[in-house]
Amino acid sequence: MPRDDPTEVTRQHVFKQKGLSNKEEQARIVVLAGKLAGDKYAIGKALTLGRGETADVQVDDTLVSRVHVRIFQHENGSYLVEDLASRNGTQVNGMAVTRRVLTYGDRIQIGSSLLLFAHHDPMEEQVAQRRKLEAIGRLGTGVAHDFNNLLGAVKSSIDFLNGLPADTKVGEQDVREAFNDIRAAAAAATEMTSRLLGFAREIERSHTEVDLSELCHHVVQLARHTFHRGIAIEARIDRGLKVSGDRGQLHQLLMNLLINARDAMPNGGKLKLSAKKADPVDLEKAPLNPLVAHAIVTVEDTGIGMDDATRERAFDPFFSTKGDQVGAGLGLAAVYEIAKSHNGHITLHSVPGRGSEFQVVFPLTSERSLPTEPSLPAIKLPRTQLLILLVDDEDIVRRSAGRVVRQSGHRVIFARSGEEALRIYDETQPRPDLVLMDLNMPGMTGDQAFKKLKEMDPEAPVVFVSGYWDRDLERELRSMGALGFVQKPYEAATLRDAIVQAMTSQTS
Repeated sequence: MPRDDPTEVTRQHVFKQKGLSNKEEQARIVVLAGKLAGDKYAIGKALTLGRGETADVQVDDTLVSRVHVRIFQHENGSYLVEDLASRNGTQVNGMAVTRRVLTYGDRIQIGSSLLLFAHHDPMEEQVAQRRKLEAIGRLGTGVAHDFNNLLGAVKSSIDFLNGLPADTKVGEQDVREAFNDIRAAAAAATEMTSRLLGFAREIERSHTEVDLSELCHHVVQLARHTFHRGIAIEARIDRGLKVSGDRGQLHQLLMNLLINARDAMPNGGKLKLSAKKADPVDLEKAPLNPLVAHAIVTVEDTGIGMDDATRERAFDPFFSTKGDQVGAGLGLAAVYEIAKSHNGHITLHSVPGRGSEFQVVFPLTSERSLPTEPSLPAIKLPRTQLLILLVDDEDIVRRSAGRVVRQSGHRVIFARSGEEALRIYDETQPRPDLVLMDLNMPGMTGDQAFKKLKEMDPEAPVVFVSGYWDRDLERELRSMGALGFVQKPYEAATLRDAIVQAMTSQTS
């Protein structure tokens, strides 16, 4: 190879810059912006990115071609990027390219995604794995603490109700308060498990267009009415900031940031919230895709601040500086997960004794409007009395669900396992009008029982009930004829509605 070959020159420059031998060099792609933001992919010998199924990394973006770009290792060891005749082209550091040698730190633009060509250090994975295991340990401790508090409230309320005279009326104030406390504890536990599942897996949600400006005004007003008067709250919010997202989650993100700022100022101070469209200066400071407009929300406080060790763990689940306070530790971890699930990212700057600044960046929606949240029509319960087979291995779940079914005017029969459900369904004449099937059971699982039930009766109407979903399994079961899915824990009205919707779909 000639000495002035640009590929070899670049390669030697990289080795000198990073202090790597040919054997040690490894490379990866880090997604800085776009729908896959935060993901990392080892390049190996070659890596293709595109919208089609044949691409190694699938990018759900209409601006990206089916097989858009290839990043590969040359036989001399250097890495190159090659545009595969894509519709909208590929840019490296802002320049359109067809084929180019890469150096660490190069930024590759395809569609609305911004990629970083980076060195891969195996030790980094080991450190990340260790931190993940540490976080799981802290998570378990925090969960036990919070659930014990909730269970304590439930048990004490039940003991109070059991100790009342037999002629006590349900409508008495103390009785209603006890019932309300039990319901509130159940709602808090439901919210906690939902958030914890969000840390374990990415939950598929239906995003709609959300007015981020209006949401910021709302949380500021809420803070002004609820935070103590020693905290002065300032807000500067641009109008018309629209993002694609889940309104409830975005509300939670903003409130968690404000609450975190409040807790950092026990003796009072100043809290500022600003929301604006990113300008060119912001684009230079943050790893943002310059082809996509972004909104930047900043929350500042003049509180106690954080040292380096605290700042490094600020987004870990259940890491907290608040001692044993209930719920401490989920706030900033939830903020991080919500930002990531909305194709955004968050940065933290903090100085001990001077305060902290959190900055969250979201891509703004395009002029093409997103669907607004649909309003669900009121569901009327059918007058026809149904025979429902309720399948669950937990006695308490069968009893409680059975009460709801009977209260809705239907008859109910029970099965404790998948095997028993098949036998009862086959022996019952006429056959049950609907099967409510738990998904996770010992022995024959709900999905296994469903498949055998469909072999027995292809028209068998089944609604699944479970506390944990596998999205791929859900798609498979729906394709086989499952009529619906109910997430545990559920409201009584949710179960009633699922019954009605299942029977409506059968007759429509």
